[in-house]
Amino acid sequence: MEKQTSQLILEYLSEHPGMTVRQLSRALRLTPADIRYHLSKLIQQDLVSIVQTKISGERGRPARIYTLNQQIKPNNILSLTQAALTILFGKSEADKNSILENLADQMMPYSTRISASLTQKIIHLIGRLNQSGYSARWEARSKGPCLIFSNCPYRPLLAQFPELCEMDRLILQNQLSAKIILDHHIHPNEPEPETCQFTVLQK
Repeated sequence: MEKQTSQLILEYLSEHPGMTVRQLSRALRLTPADIRYHLSKLIQQDLVSIVQTKISGERGRPARIYTLNQQIKPNNILSLTQAALTILFGKSEADKNSILENLADQMMPYSTRISASLTQKIIHLIGRLNQSGYSARWEARSKGPCLIFSNCPYRPLLAQFPELCEMDRLILQNQLSAKIILDHHIHPNEPEPETCQFTVLQK
């Protein structure tokens, strides 16, 4: 299985703590822009920190030094998840749909709020999503409310398992008891689009 850029950075920093963007770029043979992009996402996820800034002796901005957060230790969780999802999604299309519905229920069990309005449900759901790392917000639109994720917690898995976007759609649909349309989603390996966007269709 091909490893994603974020995972490569985490693994390299676990073995070589205190690296600059330039050093990571050379070691991983990736562009500095790509390294910076993924480092910013890892910082948002509280996996990587800037520990200090050193004077490089060259003109321009001082180089920042990145390291893994202390609570992060090397593990094989990503590989285990990839193996488990490969088995689960290797079923028939009907089975896959049922699996996605079950995953959505497990990842975010339904919160019963019978008397709540759609707006109240959305506000409550945004809070739960942000607790799970989605960096979510919502906007009122003419077609219906729009939910926007600035982060995909499953980005390292997205290239291999695009079905996870459908799981997110089902989570929103279950929680809001409304039809949800996926407008676009974060690309697993490209900087654009920068968000996942879902539209809530009102009756």
